Amino acid sequence: MRRLTLSVSGVVLLGAMLVAAEPAQAFRFLGINFGGEDEAAEDGVAIVDPLAYTVRFEMADDDLRDRVQGASALWTGREDPASGAAGLISTAQADYRALLAALYAEGYYAGAISISVNGREAADLSLAADLPAPAQVVVSVDPGPPFVFGRTGFVNPAPAAGALPDTGADQPQEMFRPGLPARAGIVNAAGDQEVKEWRRVGRPKARVAEREVIADHGTGRLDVTIRMDPGPEARFGPVTVTGTGGVNADFVRYMADIPEGARYDPERIAAAAERLNDLRVFRAVRVVEGEQVLADGTLPLDIETLRRPPRRFGVGATFSSIEGLGLEGFWLHRNLLGSAERLRFDASISGIGAEDDPEDYDYRIGLSFEKPGFLDQENTLIANGEIVQEVFDTYRERAVRTSLGLSRRFNPDLEGSVALAVGLSEVEDDLGTREFLLISLPVGATLDKRNNEFDATEGYYLTGELRPFVETEFSSTGLRAELEGRTYLSFAEGRTVVALRGKYGALLDGALTDIPPDLSFFAGGGGSIRGYAFRSIGLETALGTVGGRSLVEGSVELRQRIGESFGVTAFVDAGLVSDEVFPGEFGDARFGAGLGVRYYTGLGPLRFDLATPLDPRSGDPDIAFYIGIGQAF
Repeated sequence: MRRLTLSVSGVVLLGAMLVAAEPAQAFRFLGINFGGEDEAAEDGVAIVDPLAYTVRFEMADDDLRDRVQGASALWTGREDPASGAAGLISTAQADYRALLAALYAEGYYAGAISISVNGREAADLSLAADLPAPAQVVVSVDPGPPFVFGRTGFVNPAPAAGALPDTGADQPQEMFRPGLPARAGIVNAAGDQEVKEWRRVGRPKARVAEREVIADHGTGRLDVTIRMDPGPEARFGPVTVTGTGGVNADFVRYMADIPEGARYDPERIAAAAERLNDLRVFRAVRVVEGEQVLADGTLPLDIETLRRPPRRFGVGATFSSIEGLGLEGFWLHRNLLGSAERLRFDASISGIGAEDDPEDYDYRIGLSFEKPGFLDQENTLIANGEIVQEVFDTYRERAVRTSLGLSRRFNPDLEGSVALAVGLSEVEDDLGTREFLLISLPVGATLDKRNNEFDATEGYYLTGELRPFVETEFSSTGLRAELEGRTYLSFAEGRTVVALRGKYGALLDGALTDIPPDLSFFAGGGGSIRGYAFRSIGLETALGTVGGRSLVEGSVELRQRIGESFGVTAFVDAGLVSDEVFPGEFGDARFGAGLGVRYYTGLGPLRFDLATPLDPRSGDPDIAFYIGIGQAF
């Protein structure tokens, strides 16, 4: 009999506690309010002498009107009454300047603005004027002709060698050219970019000294000259550290890697802040430059930090009608020895209710230690150990595993790792009971160019691993290779996304019967072929189901956003486990398909997928449900 299956992927958070946290009180740092109420919040403030009014916005160009009317406080506040006649009149008079600035921003410098209140021009009204309710407001805007740039240029421009890299968006310098639309924002952005260019060549106090703007109404041209003040050249001065919260200040300076005496470089400052944030011991990091370059040509820096509580623990749960109830918990110390070392204990148990005998539950106890800044600032030393029992449809494994390795961040998108791993395991499957001692050297790399880790709409992701190994009990050697890629095609400004995933794995040398099954390949589950149980698809032999020598998988998912909070998906997953390194035929491939719903939160989309196997075997479910945080891939 086929069955309905509920499979929950990911952890449902039940609770978490911060240990040794600071006393509860409100404070602000870097413009962020932590705890308490923001002083700027004034919800529920009563309006004195409310005066209802209506507003009509008159402008011939519909597209331009949509862009301009958002600057009008009369328009944006039209749902609420004004604070009496004086409040309405003062708002109307302020709108002249706001609307003029909005026209300038769109490249219109000869506009005419009229704001009438009960038929009288607002600019001529006294704040003491008496206005009957509801007041009738008419905002009329004649933008005049659009202007284009005439003569444009810089005085004291930055050296060409300091040109900023192309960010993929329209560059201000490219838009600040004769004949192009003369938007005020382009003038400001061109000056700001020139400041950045000067900073990149060692001038930290560069500024725009003057913007000379001449509007020729006869020709509709805007002549602009931007005069730059580069300021003095500078070298990095002494670096101080404020608010480390128990993290060694010398370690913070070491990880920032801003050498005293080196030429000023804003990219080095940005990299330092990012590297310190990646330590995960601070809520926020800011590198503050000194107000001025000192007489000796140095610029002092101060690294301001806001710490996280050093200790944390939490518990969670999962549920599946196949695997039953699962419970898990962790304890974490973020700063064990004062240099952002992370020590974490994990424990989990699953299968409760699905199995009658507790000996058939899944168990895991794990311990991990991370030491950032090992040998140099971009390296992290990682040590792991775990004791596990895993019970699948295809095999049972009890194992003790340890590893010691190094991860390295080569740039913000590329990371690599290498480790020495040792595992001792006992396996029960259709081939009998076997013991293994596996020594391996996994080497991996990940290139992540996605725009969002949990809800990518564009970019791509590549990850791969090579794992040479030696199995001492059966004197078997080999190489396990795995490569996975994902890419995202975006349409309708990111509201429609086609997500593609492909994966290939192969086992070179080594008899399948002489290695642990977790080294061979299985398919099925939420991150593989949805609709099938986790690791339930392998090679069907006369002795039963065993792992394969290669794996080929692919997924196609169409994601459609609906409104601001919801979305729907349709997907097809496919996969093949083969006894050949390069499968010649795909007749035994398995397919799963389904539909999903997404609810978008600040942490990422809450995912609910319903899948069914398209070619079910005996014992496969009719339907499987998957719940988790983030997209499936």
